[in-house]
Amino acid sequence: MSSSLESLSTMPSVRISCIEEKKGKYEICVASDSQTAKSCNQPECYAPSVGDIMILSDVKPGHISDITRNGRPYRVAFVTEGGDEDDDSPTSKYVIISSGKIDASDEKCQDGKIKPLFAAYLLNIVTYIRIWRCLDYEAVRRNRGLIQEMVHYPRVPDIHQERTEDTGSFDSITIWTKLSTMDLNNSQNDAVLNCFSKMQRNSSSFSLIWGPPGTGKTKTISVLLWLVREMKHGTLTCAPTNLAIKQVASRFLRLIKERSFDTSCLGDVLLIGNKQRMCVDGDLKEIYLHDRVRKLLGCFAPLTGWRHILSSLSDLLENGYSQYLKYLQDQKEGDKPSFFSYSKKRFTIIYTDLRRCFKELLFHVPKSSILEVNYNNIHSILEMLGDFNSMFQQSYIRDEIKEVFLYNTSEPDSRNCSLMKHGETILTLGKTRLRCLEQLNTLLNCLKLPVTSSKRIIRDFCTENASIIFCTVSSSSKVISNKKLELLVIDEAAQLKECETLIPLRLRTLKHAVLIGDECQLPATVKSKVTTDALFGRSLFERLSSLEHEKHLLSVQYRMHPSISIFPNTSFYDGKISDAPSVMQNEHQKKYLPGSMFGPYTFVNIEDGTEQFDELGHSRRNLVEVIVIEEILCNLKRACCKTKKKVTVGVICPYTAQVVAIQEKLGKMKFGPMQVKINSIDGFQGSEEDIIILSTVRSNTDGVVGFLSNRQRTNVCLTRARYCLWILGNATTLLRSGSIWADLVRNAKDRRCFFNGSNDKAISRAIAKQKGYPTRVNVKKNTHVTTKNRGVWVEVPLPNEPNKQDFLSSVSPYARSSSSGTVIVGELQCSRDKQKDVDCIVVPSIILDKEEDIDYITALPHVPNKEEDAAYITSLPIVLDKEEDVNYIIDLPHITNKEEDVKDITIMPDIPDKEDNVEDIAKPIIPYAILCCLATVCVCLLRP
Repeated sequence: MSSSLESLSTMPSVRISCIEEKKGKYEICVASDSQTAKSCNQPECYAPSVGDIMILSDVKPGHISDITRNGRPYRVAFVTEGGDEDDDSPTSKYVIISSGKIDASDEKCQDGKIKPLFAAYLLNIVTYIRIWRCLDYEAVRRNRGLIQEMVHYPRVPDIHQERTEDTGSFDSITIWTKLSTMDLNNSQNDAVLNCFSKMQRNSSSFSLIWGPPGTGKTKTISVLLWLVREMKHGTLTCAPTNLAIKQVASRFLRLIKERSFDTSCLGDVLLIGNKQRMCVDGDLKEIYLHDRVRKLLGCFAPLTGWRHILSSLSDLLENGYSQYLKYLQDQKEGDKPSFFSYSKKRFTIIYTDLRRCFKELLFHVPKSSILEVNYNNIHSILEMLGDFNSMFQQSYIRDEIKEVFLYNTSEPDSRNCSLMKHGETILTLGKTRLRCLEQLNTLLNCLKLPVTSSKRIIRDFCTENASIIFCTVSSSSKVISNKKLELLVIDEAAQLKECETLIPLRLRTLKHAVLIGDECQLPATVKSKVTTDALFGRSLFERLSSLEHEKHLLSVQYRMHPSISIFPNTSFYDGKISDAPSVMQNEHQKKYLPGSMFGPYTFVNIEDGTEQFDELGHSRRNLVEVIVIEEILCNLKRACCKTKKKVTVGVICPYTAQVVAIQEKLGKMKFGPMQVKINSIDGFQGSEEDIIILSTVRSNTDGVVGFLSNRQRTNVCLTRARYCLWILGNATTLLRSGSIWADLVRNAKDRRCFFNGSNDKAISRAIAKQKGYPTRVNVKKNTHVTTKNRGVWVEVPLPNEPNKQDFLSSVSPYARSSSSGTVIVGELQCSRDKQKDVDCIVVPSIILDKEEDIDYITALPHVPNKEEDAAYITSLPIVLDKEEDVNYIIDLPHITNKEEDVKDITIMPDIPDKEDNVEDIAKPIIPYAILCCLATVCVCLLRP
């Protein structure tokens, strides 16, 4: 609660349109724009949910002081009802409990108008409520076996019990036959077989699967679940987050469609989750609870559902002709249709509704709920009705359709039928109608499906009858009544608090649990230091691992280029992970940008960066690293546009302020075929991208890196890339930290993967632009510098015609007239006219005022770069010593505006890059005046 109040400015809010007190609670209606929030799913949009704690105030709070100053009234409220899309009540209404009385009369202004009322979101405590309920003794008693195994491990082995357990039937041949077609490696096969072996035991047990990054953890889970489904066992699959459970469910659904013989029914598979947070799309809609309820609502409705349709069809087939006669009596005026037209129209309507309804039922309702005999009857009825439908398409039977509907005696008059032109056909259709009537009546009596319009009842029906359920750990409390679930599978188990594990473990029918995770990656999020010290965030997976519970390691990684995987493997997994053959092939070697700096694995040293707090003082950012990332992304965009290949790029930042800074810098930039994702380390858990750019942010002289030193967080951000991992950071800071990052920098140097960002021309130029550093410029030796008439000006020879006019227009209105053949301008962008071999200078952003006093100007020789056709000056004047045939560059970093006093001008040497092709460079001669100035600067610096 405290941390939420501190970050109140970032929390979403909504306007309350009306409020009414009811029996100690309050019913509120939120503004209509909050309903848009549910679909837009953006932070600034807020639609309340059950379990939300929020602040009620007459102002839209931007800071905690907005609701506390001047005695302003506010209340803390808790949402108890409303906001669920499956509720029968409108979602714009909510029931809340308030910390104090809310009197509508007190909310009136002096003019009688109602003051506006806002609700600002703080946090949701539903998960904590569910955890608390699980700690109740009665809740623990629900599944004593698994919970006792969880609490008291390691238990004292019982030899007699172990012998009994080993006698369980384990159809290893059937399992192995199915498993051999799944293309798993040895470690994955062993993990799956071990889980099945423990499932056959009489006692409750836990299985641990250790899945380091890229080792096929999701594939192993999906194969395990597929085999469990084939063997007719019920399974509850959970994960800490919506994203993680969606990935597992998606992979499992794809495996079913690829491997299963019958994919016409998925009613036994169910995905449960909050509609706004889960954002389900694609094939997952086929198993998503919200969409399933919506589709079954029409099939179960009393007036339009399956029972109404079957009754209507039975009535038509049995009393069709009598219904027609009654229709003619009621039709007093107008054309009277023939019996053929009447029966065809009614049959077509009912038959269409029946096919639609049973198509949804057969797909979304488990076969176990329909029963095999009813399942066969439905298919038989649909086949016979197809014959009837074909009959109505034949014109020759038009006049004899009446005989089909009157064929209802046990011993029909076959003589009359044989006298008809198509007697044999009429006789066959008549018998078909009788059989169809019989099966329709059987279905009406035996099919035990709901007849209701309540979404809640339909939702409960789906959750109670599914045998493979996917949901978050918190949402597993919704399936507490399901009696088919025997196995619990928890993905990302190391990210889960041990107390949270109790939520799904409460299910009475669960006998075994499989925990899949990696304690070397991110743990559960715990904000309180007190609870952290009390190991509140420790997972069951981590605790059992520390007690040396048996773990099955997935030992082959399929994601990272070997250059990327080598450091995490040796640092976090003791070299136990091997690279799959697929990542060692040439196809896994990608080159996106030229130069060795952008290879598969590099550390780019950014020494010029400075870490700083954001405006709220809560998070850090490094704007130099931001500008470098922008430069790299722009270069990648140009390269991808040329090749027209789709590339996914992830930018990982440990601090939220850095994420925001990069997003703001890039704005709405379009990247063409390149897909860019920018997020924190937590946001990348479980993800992978082609290229990862990692911004470490920290840059200080003390070597302080904060939570960046956490080895688990470091492991996550270093293992997200497939082909390239480029790490940006201040090597000096990281080396002084004494953390895992110091090892990483030393490792990069040893492997020759260490590069200075200043050695790259584009990066160096971007850093100089951000920091205001001088850059190289080429100036003719006849250039003249003056400090008269509005500060420092440079006199440059004019180019010859026809370029003269273009040059003058480019420097206007900042140029001043001068002597013949020259023009005096301020310093700015300098470019070379290749045809005339003349340098041009464009306008500066800083012009010194004529009243300012320049004590001295010092300069160092500048060596021209022959490879560059253009160089840039950001905000610096140029000076040339007329006695020497050399160029000079001056550094004025401290000058920011015209009103500042210029007390001194510092110097910066300009050294050519190693990659520059510089020939015949004469040894520069440093004038005596410059040496004097250098001595003066040294004296000033050393003066006590």
